[in-house]
Order: sequence, then C-alpha cells, then structure tokens
Amino acid sequence: MNDELISSGCIDFRLLLLMKAKQLNIKDDECHLLLVLMAMKDLNIKVINPQSISNYSSLTINQIDGLLLSLLNKHYIERQNGISLKPIYKKLLDIPVLKEEPVNLTEAFEDAFGRTLSSADLTIIDSFKTSGFSDEMILDALNEAVKSNVFNFRYIEKILQNWQTNGVKRKYARVSNKQLEQIPQQIKDYNWWDQ
Repeated sequence: MNDELISSGCIDFRLLLLMKAKQLNIKDDECHLLLVLMAMKDLNIKVINPQSISNYSSLTINQIDGLLLSLLNKHYIERQNGISLKPIYKKLLDIPVLKEEPVNLTEAFEDAFGRTLSSADLTIIDSFKTSGFSDEMILDALNEAVKSNVFNFRYIEKILQNWQTNGVKRKYARVSNKQLEQIPQQIKDYNWWDQ
C-alpha cells in the first residue's frame, strides 16, 4: 500500500520536501540535492552519479559527493541499483522506516584490526559507502576477512566487489524468532558434522 502511494504520482514530493525540510533537519544544500535527484528521477535519467548531477546543479562534484554520503548516512536515500529516494518519500509521508541498529563502522574496524584507523583508512570506508555498499554489507565483509584472518582493506574491497558481481545484497541476514520457529525440529537437531 505504501509503495503504491509513493509510486502513484499523486503526491508532490518536492513541495512536501520544501515544507518539511526544516522539521526533518535537512540542510539547504541537502534539500537542493534531493530536489535535483527527484527531478532527475522524473526525467527518467538512468545514470545518476555526481558527474550527471553536476549538469543540473552549481555544486562541485566534491560537494555533491559529500552531500550524497551525508544523505546516505542519514538514511534519506539508498543505493540499490542506483539511487533510491524511497526513504525520503517515506519520511515525508511520516511512514515509519524500518531501520536496524546503527552500525559504527569505525569502532568495528578498530576492534577487528586492533589499532586506531588512520584518515586514509576512514577515506577507504567512505569509498565503500559511496560505491553503494550498506553499513551492514561492509560489516559482513569485515567479518568474512576476520574469519579468514586477513586484516587489510584490499581484501575487504575484493569481498564486496565479489558480492556485487554475484548480486549478494546481504551476506548474513538476520533471522526473526518467527522464522526460527518455522524450521522443523529434525533440521535443527541434524548433526551435520557426523557426515
């Protein structure tokens, strides 16, 4: 129902954004970028990246890149086969957005690597995010690297690229208690290590 309402085209999200931007703590340049993104979606522009956005904005590519990262971190946009505006649409309509516990990637990497991250390390993590990987996906790749006892960013980058090539959205999806209850008992009790 909510997705139908969003895709129906009967709501002027640009006007709604201008009316609610201050209430949602959206800065002026973030609001400008969201308006440009909405217009580009309406024009059916397929490739939306900082370079294509710069054709419709006076912001520099670096400013656009920083604002996109800020909007991703605030969960106003998502990167799924391009840029998705559904999160901001849901916030504008006061539809609750299901979000998982926030992940502190810096702490996770510092715990795993056993050292403080440098500014170059933080830039690499930001590059993962701007490449379209969610915090959870980056954390999953870090966990894979730790399991393999490899503690470098190049290895994590290769894991993420491999998952992207193979269409993996979430390596370790959380399972609800309801889903666990539906698993037959004989599967739960199966001793796979005896085989």
